[in-house]
Amino acid sequence: MEKIYSPINGEILVVEDLFGRREVMIGRVAQSGGLAEKLWREGIGEILRDKDIKDMKKLRVLILGLGVGTLAKLVTKRHPLDAEIVGIEIDPLVVELGKKYFGLGEIPNLKIVVGDAISLVQSSKFNTSTSSVLSRAKSRDKVQSFDLVIVDLYLGQEFPKEAESEDFLRRLGKLANKGGLVVFNRLYFNRHHQEAANQFKKNLTPIFSQVKTKKLVTNLLILASL
Repeated sequence: MEKIYSPINGEILVVEDLFGRREVMIGRVAQSGGLAEKLWREGIGEILRDKDIKDMKKLRVLILGLGVGTLAKLVTKRHPLDAEIVGIEIDPLVVELGKKYFGLGEIPNLKIVVGDAISLVQSSKFNTSTSSVLSRAKSRDKVQSFDLVIVDLYLGQEFPKEAESEDFLRRLGKLANKGGLVVFNRLYFNRHHQEAANQFKKNLTPIFSQVKTKKLVTNLLILASL
């Protein structure tokens, strides 16, 4: 359907099969539709079954790595009136494709922030970027908090090293409400990705009081709580 080159992601393909099902391919990895959507559908079911999340009537969600909105749509489908979502996406071209082909601009209660999620989390700009939708802060300097923080920051098949730093992980922990979850999506389909994901899980244990995993065919979800 469309092929473009992004300075951030490289080649991006939007494809459609004979049944009208669409996918975005970045770095030879499906970022939406097909297997990616199937994985996230199962994953969001697992996340929302968490004992502290499932009973929340008003779900406040932060998605780092919004993409074309697959995950935001699934959250909204589960909580059609009660989910407030901030989605941060680094690549403006991905956001444009999401709006053009995947209805990204039609998701209710979604605030789209175009920017580097890692830099935003580590700076005071994060509060002002999200305040129009989710701010309950009495001070501009007060850190926002969420019931669910989902980290899906792959560029193709590469997970940024900055998102594995202790400083970044501790800041993520501060973004989660008491009883909230921080969820990391990691590739897990070969030895290289498995070793990286397993080491990453070990790095979380000094920061979060509980860390558990859910295997999803080619991916590993890591669910962490304070």
